[in-house]
Amino acid sequence: MDKLWIDFDSNSSGREDVLLRNESDRRYYISVEPAEIMNPGMPDEARIEHQNPEDLGLLISPNRLILEPGEFRALRIVSINDEPVRDRVYRIRVTPKIGTISAEEGAEEDRNANLVVLMAYDLLVIVRPPQGKADVHAQRTGEKIVLSNTGNTNTLLIDGTACPPEGQDWDCVTLPDTRLYAGAKAEFDLPQPDAVVRFISRDRTYVAPNEVVY
Repeated sequence: MDKLWIDFDSNSSGREDVLLRNESDRRYYISVEPAEIMNPGMPDEARIEHQNPEDLGLLISPNRLILEPGEFRALRIVSINDEPVRDRVYRIRVTPKIGTISAEEGAEEDRNANLVVLMAYDLLVIVRPPQGKADVHAQRTGEKIVLSNTGNTNTLLIDGTACPPEGQDWDCVTLPDTRLYAGAKAEFDLPQPDAVVRFISRDRTYVAPNEVVY
């Protein structure tokens, strides 16, 4: 797959193609299963499958396809959402399958060694509201910091560090990447209560990231 994250907002066309390529020497049967992620980033996050595309808010074509060895195919994703007041978040599971594997006549160990490992992809699709904005606030308690997003859209926080303030001498600590959804919180352990926390914040696939300091 040529991409794993798609953004739709008021500046986009509302449709996107994802290219699939079969780099193996086998024929793949591809299934495409979309689901909406309810309450993303929350303790009660749930993956909900809608039978009706209008309820889902996405049109995806095709939902089944065959990829011959070396072949490219495009998966088209179209947002049919009205303007949401908060992000609608989706995962589209793209799963390759193969036909029956038959071992050649021969020793038992040769037949048992016929193993193929296949990997499914979970494509992230976000439909953002007009003038969507992530509004992240920090709260410290001892050697912890909690980041809360009170905005109406998510942001991806990457390359995080907790470093010594001026006048102190200790090594910076790397903080894990996280996608902070609207209404969600993320907690991080700090090496010292007064550590300076920095992240690179990336709101959209096509917008340059910026550094944020807490």
